[in-house]
Amino acid sequence: MLTLKEKLYMLKLLKKQRRKFLFFGYAKKDSVHDQLVEKLEQMVRNESVNKEHL
Repeated sequence: MLTLKEKLYMLKLLKKQRRKFLFFGYAKKDSVHDQLVEKLEQMVRNESVNKEHL
């Protein structure tokens, strides 16, 4: 299980990598990359909401 800090770090790296690919013209869509970003964002949101209520 990953900590919130680790999830945020991975999310930051994935988004940075995506921007770099778009900047250099490698706009090929990678569905796994997008799914992972969405999953990590959801996990971070869930953890922050749960932390407030517990």
